[in-house]
Amino acid sequence: MIDETLPWLTFPPAVDLSNTIVVAPRGEVDLLTTDEQLDVWIAAERGRIACVDAAAGRLDDVRALRADLRALLYAHAGGRPLPDPARRRVNAVSAAAPAYPVLDAGGEVTVEHASDDAFAILTAELARSAIDLFSGDGRRLSVCTAPSCGLLYPPDDARQRWCCRACGNRARVARHAARQRSARAT
Repeated sequence: MIDETLPWLTFPPAVDLSNTIVVAPRGEVDLLTTDEQLDVWIAAERGRIACVDAAAGRLDDVRALRADLRALLYAHAGGRPLPDPARRRVNAVSAAAPAYPVLDAGGEVTVEHASDDAFAILTAELARSAIDLFSGDGRRLSVCTAPSCGLLYPPDDARQRWCCRACGNRARVARHAARQRSARAT
């Protein structure tokens, strides 16, 4: 059973959007197929992503961006070449809403946007979140190897193979069950 409240959304925004397609025992499950599901994602991301409310009613546009982000991020995590069409579209989305840092009188840095289009700001932030994962800051991206997971996640260390403890436990239980079956078969 998939928790459709999306409790795992704690990663960079591009990863979170990509992870709205999850792997279940019977195959991939898309958690953004209706406007109501989009509203759940918006509510889960409110306060984390600028202008996320602008996604309301834009399901097809959000899904199209998600497809491009997934193509790039899974290629990156798998060490494969980036698909050029997705790369170009994500770059165009990023460029559509220029942003720049501003220092206020109190010494705080905020981000100003050159666009008034809230959806352009949202999609640019999602695109830049993906682009940031390619920067030289050493941030890697992995795919969870636990049975029925396959979510993208930024690992805490080079040895991490699962996105969370529950997936690690599920993988260990599956390995143990496979060993037991093998032992019984011989």
